[in-house]
Amino acid sequence: MILCTSCVAKSQGIFQTRDHKPVSFKFELVNNVVLVPLTINGIAFSFLLDTGVKETILFANAEDSLYLNNQNKMKFRGIGIEEGVDGILSTDNVVEIGNVAVDSLHWLYVIQGNELDISSDIGVAINGILGSKFFDSFAVKVDYQKQRITLFPPDYNYGRSIRKYKYIPLTVENERPYITANMLIDTTWVEGKMLMDMGNTAPLMLFAFLLPDFHIKEPYVEEYIGRGFNGAVYGKRNRIRKVTLDDFILDYPIVAYPDSNALFMSKLAENRIGSVGNQVLQRFHLLIDYRKNALYLRKNKKFAKPFLLNMAGIEVRHDGMIWKRELVKTSLPQKKDNQMKPDQGVTINLANDAFQYKFVLQPTYRIAGIRKDSPAEKAGIQADDMLLKVNGKSTGRLTLPKIMEALQSRPGETIRLTLQRGDEQYETRFLLVDPIPF
Repeated sequence: MILCTSCVAKSQGIFQTRDHKPVSFKFELVNNVVLVPLTINGIAFSFLLDTGVKETILFANAEDSLYLNNQNKMKFRGIGIEEGVDGILSTDNVVEIGNVAVDSLHWLYVIQGNELDISSDIGVAINGILGSKFFDSFAVKVDYQKQRITLFPPDYNYGRSIRKYKYIPLTVENERPYITANMLIDTTWVEGKMLMDMGNTAPLMLFAFLLPDFHIKEPYVEEYIGRGFNGAVYGKRNRIRKVTLDDFILDYPIVAYPDSNALFMSKLAENRIGSVGNQVLQRFHLLIDYRKNALYLRKNKKFAKPFLLNMAGIEVRHDGMIWKRELVKTSLPQKKDNQMKPDQGVTINLANDAFQYKFVLQPTYRIAGIRKDSPAEKAGIQADDMLLKVNGKSTGRLTLPKIMEALQSRPGETIRLTLQRGDEQYETRFLLVDPIPF
């Protein structure tokens, strides 16, 4: 009885708004994932918003955990790793989201940052994952076009905010949301229970090995499709004819089929056959209400746009930052000012006083993988090459989303790349080819 009382006393809190009124905040949409601003005990972070994860996960090194409260060692178990990874459970932390919602008794599951290196895939720093505890606290409205999230407190009447939305039944199991999807694959309809997964960058994911007499239709590609706790996840991708969510019909979506060894089968919900990912979800204005088992959808401007694939066949990863020296034109003041200001740093003027050097911190990108028989492989590009330029533009001035946009622009376009292998630079060009055409 003493133990039970102790557990209740240490139970996790919920997020609350200050005035128990609807509030909103801005988020970033980067490479098909939602990144929200979050503070932990006063320290600012950027977290990935993920309905497919139950708890709040912080990526940290041992020395970074000094600001956390009530730490206890534990094993963290997730998709793809049966034995689990070492971590820390930290309770009673003050977590604030978007400067509008606070939980002063929040539990954090802390794992080593290198156990799940998703930042290099997305191209920006990601400090952790905000899971379904957030969605337990509010009805959450997501506007992907304006990149704004609105939170409605429990029992608030948000009817006017969803007047033109379509109601979709939602079931919540183990604090994760599931909906029903119908998929037309060749001439066969497949209907099933799908996780509504905001942390999944793919449009759709299907567990082909769970479907009786199911065969992945050609043409398909075999490639890297994501990252789990056991590292890279590989599988196949193809296009299917359509997917329907109630009355909404999306044509020619891309489907990822992970290899069976990438999944921890005992963790899958009963009868689940796959996931609806963020490339589908961001084609809607949506409101998620766990308490009422309801999802509300309305088409946005992106609804009818085609689903795109990496047509070059190279997996590009953010590989850190380096200092680069740049030559810039400058206008010098008429009078000499010998006084050095503390925020100017150091510059080196050229002899003609019309230019000067400046040092800029820029990202670097590396080829992490090559798809078999892809245009990139045929052009001689290899894994571990450094990517220096895309169509003449230095990658130091490009974000990872901009690079990926160039690699999946349209079939038949020529792409020019400058790369470095060891100490030697080389250039190549090739035509983009859609390996799984409509």
